Amino acid sequence: MSQKPVVEVKNLKVHFPIHGGIISKKVGTVKAVDGVSFSIGRREIVGLVGESGCGKTTVGRAMINILHHVAPDVEISGEILYHFGDETIDFGKLTSHEVRKYRSRVQMIFQDPYASLNPRMTVKQIVEEPLKLHTKKTESERRNTVINLLEKVGLQAVHADRFPHEFSGGQRQRVGIARALATNPDLIICDEPVSALDVSIQAQVINLMMDIQKEFDVSFLFIAHDLSVVEHISDQIAVMYLGNLMEFGPAKQVYHHPKHPYSTALLSAVPIPDPDKKNRKRIVLEGDVPTPINKPSGCSFRTRCPVVEESCSESTPVLEEIDLKHWVSCPIVTEKQ
Repeated sequence: MSQKPVVEVKNLKVHFPIHGGIISKKVGTVKAVDGVSFSIGRREIVGLVGESGCGKTTVGRAMINILHHVAPDVEISGEILYHFGDETIDFGKLTSHEVRKYRSRVQMIFQDPYASLNPRMTVKQIVEEPLKLHTKKTESERRNTVINLLEKVGLQAVHADRFPHEFSGGQRQRVGIARALATNPDLIICDEPVSALDVSIQAQVINLMMDIQKEFDVSFLFIAHDLSVVEHISDQIAVMYLGNLMEFGPAKQVYHHPKHPYSTALLSAVPIPDPDKKNRKRIVLEGDVPTPINKPSGCSFRTRCPVVEESCSESTPVLEEIDLKHWVSCPIVTEKQ
């Protein structure tokens, strides 16, 4: 029997109601995520890409069950099934108190290393805090674990008693990685962890995360908008547009042979440092991205799609497998296979 994945996301929808008027009546809905499904296997890195505002970060926050703290009136439906040993838990159905029991199994690395670390706490206190909450280790055991984790991420024991403002952006993100690893989680959700860093530092952090993934056997959801970074680190790539999943499959297959018209256009914009390929055709999409408040009927991409047909406005396309483990939500592309 094949091993169950770490997590299965099934038809996830996240809608934020808009209130207006004197009595604060609901006047609309922002459909940030509108029916997303995918899974992450054991020791697997899945890259989630798309334009700004497509819902990537919202998917990550829904998977770790912190959206209600950000927006108490958010409407969430679908399933977020985690498989911890013989136990299957739907994170979306748990209260804040219930989810705390499993919080150590799913951790998050945030985008901004300047804002995600408490400036009043030392590095030792920051990395040690999850150990205090979720383990029964003694003070000396926690100290040893903190030092070990700092060394794993390329820092030194002397850094443990320093404060976040004494570090560079790349070093702060390393502290964030050490904190995420403290409880030995099954899955780490990385919300654009290198976008706030200099390009010269990004490669170091990416390579560190790949080494960590192999050593700790942890799975990653790597959220980013830089496709070249995602292709480098990921086993699978999921492409999002306006709250919907357009394509999902093996990283090299999606990156080098995209099938969905949106994926093709997105990847045509990636710079290639090769003079022989400098004349590669660039696909420029017409129009602007529609607002998630008033999405187009049917396929959300149809208003900008170069191969659109009349039938595209009738129903929302579902992901269909066109090659081995390669899924595309476009009936036009599927019919040509």
